[in-house]
Amino acid sequence: MPKVLVANRGEIAIRICRAARELGWSTVALYTEGDESHALYADENLQLNSASDYMNPEKIMDYAIRTSSTHIHPGYGFLSESPQLAQAAATSNVVFIGPEPEVLRIASDKMCSRELAESLKVPVAPGKRVSSPEDVLKFSRDIGLPVMIKALDGGGGRGIRICEKEAEFVDSFKRCLGESPSRQLFAEKALTGPGWKHVEVQVLGDGVDVVHLWERECSVQRRFQKIVETAPSSLPRTLVSPLVGAAVKMAKALRYKGLGTAEFLVNAQDNDWVFLEINPRVQVEHTITEEIMDVDLVRQQLLLFAHPNTTLSSLDFTSNLEHPSSHAIQLRLTAEDPTSQFRLSPGKILAEELTLPAGRGVRVDTWLSSSAEWEVGTEFDSLLAKIIVFGRTFEEVTQKARRALSEFNLTGQVKTNIDVLTGIVHHSDWSSNSIDTLWLERNLASVMKLGSESRPHRERKDTTPRVQTSSSPYVTLQPGTMFHLTVSPSNSESQSQTHALTLSSIALNTFPERLSGTLQTSMIHSGTIAFDLSQSTSVAVGSSSFELADPNNRFHIGSPLTGKIVELHPALTSDDEGDGGRRVRQGEAIAVMSVMKMESVVSAPRDCVVQRVGKGIQVGVVVGEGVLLAVVDEQVKSRL
Repeated sequence: MPKVLVANRGEIAIRICRAARELGWSTVALYTEGDESHALYADENLQLNSASDYMNPEKIMDYAIRTSSTHIHPGYGFLSESPQLAQAAATSNVVFIGPEPEVLRIASDKMCSRELAESLKVPVAPGKRVSSPEDVLKFSRDIGLPVMIKALDGGGGRGIRICEKEAEFVDSFKRCLGESPSRQLFAEKALTGPGWKHVEVQVLGDGVDVVHLWERECSVQRRFQKIVETAPSSLPRTLVSPLVGAAVKMAKALRYKGLGTAEFLVNAQDNDWVFLEINPRVQVEHTITEEIMDVDLVRQQLLLFAHPNTTLSSLDFTSNLEHPSSHAIQLRLTAEDPTSQFRLSPGKILAEELTLPAGRGVRVDTWLSSSAEWEVGTEFDSLLAKIIVFGRTFEEVTQKARRALSEFNLTGQVKTNIDVLTGIVHHSDWSSNSIDTLWLERNLASVMKLGSESRPHRERKDTTPRVQTSSSPYVTLQPGTMFHLTVSPSNSESQSQTHALTLSSIALNTFPERLSGTLQTSMIHSGTIAFDLSQSTSVAVGSSSFELADPNNRFHIGSPLTGKIVELHPALTSDDEGDGGRRVRQGEAIAVMSVMKMESVVSAPRDCVVQRVGKGIQVGVVVGEGVLLAVVDEQVKSRL
């Protein structure tokens, strides 16, 4: 009986384990400390040394051999498109559930797949490999602005930047390079005007024959990250037909085996379209194809690799399936704060804080299961759950989406994009299918407002007392910051209850040792009460690894998000205080932070000189939001 090592985590690992168990396969899960929820669905599990092991082909193969696994399923992301892992598996007589290594070398490389498309007369946007910002400049002067800089092996919005001006080339090139595992980039003409939609075709191949399972639309995006997907697309069938034909033609040319997706940009206004890339793996949004086609894609994927002689016809895929008459929507619920540029919102989620939707026509794929609490960290992506709704018509599934989103509730410290999702499906442009790839960027403010107004306003649940942040033994007390605290009254007249509260005044602040003052309550009853707050920790602020920036001190530059420092300005690493050695110009990168494999720049707000670096600040450390990066002086020293 086959035994599959699932080289992934989260909801997709659970999805694979469930499908394998239904087939009678044994399963092995990999997990890291604090991220074990998916491992509960496997027969065996192994703890990784670190999250980086998910990206190490040698480590993955070692785990497969150690557990006597016959198969490796890479899921999506991580090593799912790695020719190295596929080759290592073949060498060790372990079945890699995905295309052959030589196919992956073409399909996972965006320029190689473009070249394949061109050889088959499939249209592509102008593009060229680039090795420097100067190459991008030359390319842009040949084809015009705007241009895209892309990683050959990027995905999920990573390793891609759009440049409207030549002045943006240097920084965008650097950021894309940092987000590319192979550190290889190409430039492409940006097709971002009104009317351009993102459409992809699902294919399944057995190494000889290929069938398609129609298309999905993924036009609701922010910074090239998909947020909401629908199936089928809103395009006329006459425009979908050539996309389907191109996808099948390319897959057959590759002698493709497994699940795959061909992605396209389509402009319905002028019937123009171009090929973008191939995703040689199961997609995050495979769920909506499953619902409209009534087929378990992960199950079929496993069956296809159960025996070397398995064919599509033996799986009853004798011809392309009829166009579906039903509709489905997938909404990606993420741990991000839309009010703060969609920054990751790390922290703990307690089971009692979470309410997920259910009911007829609603499916939820999530890793928030089988536990009393979960931790949202900085090592992995922000996806909490995929809310999938399906029904007979687009109007019906839109109504189901609205209902499902209204049922979702999460109290506590972790913020989500629920208002954005709600605003999207309540917007008139959604109902009229007037969406293109930049629609959300143009309408984000109104979408968030509409989403907030459309959601039911619930009182916050009582939560387990906690004052400790995910990576820090102390708490930043700032205006607008929300905490869940249990306080003891300083006098017998105050009620000992849980309140929604606002700090009114602080009398004593040696926090985390002690904090005393008054609270303005707004839930149980109105009025002001005195309180004492203490934290059960032996670590004082002074002995912490980092310092907190004072948000009211203009000379403090703090981290605007939780993330790993991957780059620091030379002024923060140099001991030279003479001749401008500690000088930073306005707009220069004080630090570059990596969160979920995407890089964000902390820029200098003005010309300044670094007086000192924050405690513990160095490349490679993970810092929390509000941590002091540097103390600066506005007086720029003269070179004279």
